[in-house]
Amino acid sequence: MSMYSKFAEWYDRIFPFSPGVYAFLNHHLGDRGGPVLDLGCGTGDYCAAFTRDGVRAVGVDLDPAMISQARTRGPETEFHVLDMAEFPTLGGPWNMIYSIGNTAAHLPRDRFWGCVENVAARLMPGGVWIVQVMNWDYVLGLPAFTFPAKVMDGAVFHRAYEGITPDGLTFRTGLDIEGRRVFDDQVRLHPLASAAMLAGHEARGFRLVEHVSDYAGSGFDPDVFSANIFVFTR
Repeated sequence: MSMYSKFAEWYDRIFPFSPGVYAFLNHHLGDRGGPVLDLGCGTGDYCAAFTRDGVRAVGVDLDPAMISQARTRGPETEFHVLDMAEFPTLGGPWNMIYSIGNTAAHLPRDRFWGCVENVAARLMPGGVWIVQVMNWDYVLGLPAFTFPAKVMDGAVFHRAYEGITPDGLTFRTGLDIEGRRVFDDQVRLHPLASAAMLAGHEARGFRLVEHVSDYAGSGFDPDVFSANIFVFTR
């Protein structure tokens, strides 16, 4: 059982639907309409929201427990248990493809760039590719990093990066419920600094539309802990 299956039932409390994220996605979709593809959709909030708004959306996630919840939440939306790098099996083309929540960092570098090349091949002309990772520029300057604990009613979610090197790091998570540790787990992440992200996309024919630190559109500062959000088009 993966890290994410273990806390699937808590996922929506830990990472609730954000109207700001959805507004950002909608803004960049503009009047293109669907279809849109969510790579690493988790429990499917954003896909279900697109469906409610009349936009065809498809979500993929490698974790069966997440997809089970997504199908319950959005029965009219198409969801697949699938490695995000294998999305070409779903066909296309797509008006927008997005991967948010640092999902892309789970792919080793060669698989990530292979995925990006598939995105390039399967976007409609003028289509949009949005990818959000952590601000690795900041994190890679540290030996380790502990996130502030996320406190919910009766539960505390812990996250930390350990053994940070340019080649990779360990992402540890833990969940306490009513003072009792329910699980500890870890997964390997593969950081890419901003310069590498930009250069790699440019080399694959993408044009940068926006580079920001949050979904409110704040300017990106490599020296401040934040998200790292890139919007590209072809």
